[in-house]
Amino acid sequence: MSKNRDVLFGSTLGERIAMAPPALSNNWYNVQKFGYNGAVGSSAYETIWDGGGVYAYAGTPGTAAVTSDDTDDNTGTVQVFGLDDSYNLVDETLTIGGGAGSQTFSRVFRAVLKTANTGNSNVGTLTVTVDSTAVAKILPTYGQTLMAVYTVPAGYTGYMIQLDIGSSKDLENEVVLRTKDIANGNVWNTKSFISTRGGFTEKTFKLPLVINEKTDIEVFAKASATSSVSAGFEMIVEKQD
Repeated sequence: MSKNRDVLFGSTLGERIAMAPPALSNNWYNVQKFGYNGAVGSSAYETIWDGGGVYAYAGTPGTAAVTSDDTDDNTGTVQVFGLDDSYNLVDETLTIGGGAGSQTFSRVFRAVLKTANTGNSNVGTLTVTVDSTAVAKILPTYGQTLMAVYTVPAGYTGYMIQLDIGSSKDLENEVVLRTKDIANGNVWNTKSFISTRGGFTEKTFKLPLVINEKTDIEVFAKASATSSVSAGFEMIVEKQD
């Protein structure tokens, strides 16, 4: 951690962030990721995201397109957020049911409905596709992805400060926070493991979990019987000196 340490990790984090001078606040941003999986099973771990099952990354960086399973959504727009093929932060607004955009994405970690063709929300499930892979979904009426997935961009370091888990049933849950660092063999490593039973569980990292640039982050879960599970995490992401 660099010169920003005292501002970012004081005794009251929120107050320290609020008081940060503009010149310093340009060096970092905060990330709040939240995800949902409506049918986590007992046989295998699943990513906490609205697509269900294990999240799949695009095999090859490419342009993104957005489609809906209900044509009433066509001509609405969605803003897609992620990283380009050099792991730099990028975003692009695309037309639902239109062609692919012009921006190359290697990672997509958020999509937000910007305009709706019918009413004020999406009618069907919206799917963002890169390289023929569904990399993000927006469930009907939600207007935003629910995916506990993120990748730290090039030139930045992440500092995770909290992990949250919720379950709809009073069942045993095993929850794994895992990361895949491109500079460390590009393999998945478990960074936190939580066993819990139903309800809501919150883990605060009193010593922030340091996550290198170009590192994928996911929350995984398995339940003793099928149930819906939500999860999220909060991070400070700092620009490297």
